[in-house]
Amino acid sequence: MLGGGFGLYQAGLIKLTPEPDQQMTRALTAAQKKITELESQLSDFGTKLSGQDSSSAVSALENKLAGLEEKVADAANAGGSDAAAAVDALKKDVEALKSDLSSISTGTGEGAPVNLQPLQDRLASVEESIKSASSVDLGPIETRLSDLEGGSSAAASEAGKISGSVTALEGDVKSIETKLTELQTRLQNTEATAKAAQTAVSTSDVSLKTLADSQARATETLSSLSSDIQSVGAANTAALEDVRAELDALSKRLAQVESTMGDATARETAARALSVSALKSAVDSGRPYETELAAVKAGLPAGMDISALESHAKTGVEPVSVLIAQFPNVARSVYQTFSEPEESGDVLESFLASARSLVAVRGPGNTDGTGPDAVLRRMENAVSKGDLSAAIAASKELPDAGQKAAADWTARAQARVEVDALTEKASQEVLNALSGKS
Repeated sequence: MLGGGFGLYQAGLIKLTPEPDQQMTRALTAAQKKITELESQLSDFGTKLSGQDSSSAVSALENKLAGLEEKVADAANAGGSDAAAAVDALKKDVEALKSDLSSISTGTGEGAPVNLQPLQDRLASVEESIKSASSVDLGPIETRLSDLEGGSSAAASEAGKISGSVTALEGDVKSIETKLTELQTRLQNTEATAKAAQTAVSTSDVSLKTLADSQARATETLSSLSSDIQSVGAANTAALEDVRAELDALSKRLAQVESTMGDATARETAARALSVSALKSAVDSGRPYETELAAVKAGLPAGMDISALESHAKTGVEPVSVLIAQFPNVARSVYQTFSEPEESGDVLESFLASARSLVAVRGPGNTDGTGPDAVLRRMENAVSKGDLSAAIAASKELPDAGQKAAADWTARAQARVEVDALTEKASQEVLNALSGKS
C-alpha cells in the first residue's frame, strides 16, 4: 500500500507538503549550516585570538551575526510545521555564539580591550527575534497538515484499492502470459505438425509418382504379356491340332499292329517266344542272363528246378567254342600225368617224353583201349565234335592225377552242359505252354 502511495506521490497525483513549507525547510537548513560554520569559525578564532588583531575578529563576527539575523528573519517570515524545531536549534546556536563572545571578551592578549557591547546588543536582538519566532501561530499550518494527512489516508486507501486492482491485473497478466505460452507451444507444435504433414505430402507425392510410373510400366508389361499369351495360345492351338493329328495317326497304326499281332493271347505268345530266344542267345554268348532268365521264369511250371541256371546267371557260362579252344592245353596237362619217364630211364627217353607232351595226340588211334592214353583220345574226339557230355563222361575214366589236371575245365564244361540242357528244357516248356493256350 505504501509503495502504491509513493508511486502516486512520485507521479504527482498526491502532494503531501505545500510549496511554502518546502521553502521554509530549505531556509532553516541553510541557517543551520551557517550557524555550524559560525561555530567552527569561532572555535578557530578562540584558539588563534592571541596572535591576531581584535578589531578584525570583531568585524568578522559582526558580518557573521548580520548573516545570522537575515536567516532568522527569513525563518520567521517562512513559518511551517518544522519551525519550532528550527527555532530551538537557532537558540542553541545563539547561546553557543554568546559563549564564544564571552570567551573573547575575557581573553588575554596584546592590545586594547575589545568593546563587544554592540555585538552583544545585536545578539540580544537576535534572541528576541528567535523568541518572537517561537511564538508564531502554527495553528493554520497544523490544520493544513491535518488536512494533508487525511488526504494522505484517503490517498493511501485509494492506493490500496489501486494496489489490489494492480495485483488482480498482475494475476490476469500472469494468466494471459501463461495462456500466451500455451498458445505459443501449441503454435510451435502446429508448425511442427504442419512441417511433418508437408514432408509426408511431399513423400506421398513422390511415392504416388513412383507408383504411377510402376503402374504405367505394369500396364505396358500386361499389354505385352497379353499379346504374348495370345500368340502362345494360337501356337498351342496349332500344336494341339498337330498332336491330335499325330495321335490319330498313331491310333491308326496301332490298330494295324493289333490286327497284325492278334489279340492279347497272341501278343503274350510272341513275348514269351522272344524271351526264350533272348535267353538262348545270352547263354550261347557266355554273357550274364539275369534279365532274360527272369522273363522266361514267369512262364515256367512252378515245380521246375532251374537252380543251375540261377547260380550262373550273374556271371554267365563259357561258350562251347571257348571250351573247345581251351581243351588242347588241358589234354597236354592230362597226358603229362601218365607219360612221365621212369627215374632209371636214360636221357633219350626223357627227351622223347617231353616232346610227346608238347604235341597233342592226333589221329584215330586206339579208342577202344582201357589205358589212359585211349581215354584221352576218346576225350579229344568228343571235344572236337562239340560233344561236351561225352568228353566229361570219358574224363571219369582217367587216373586220379589226370582227373585232377582236367578238373577245372571239366567243371566249366559241366556247367555249360547243364545250362544248355535247362535252357532247352525251359524253352520247350514255354513253347508247350503257349501251344496249349493256342
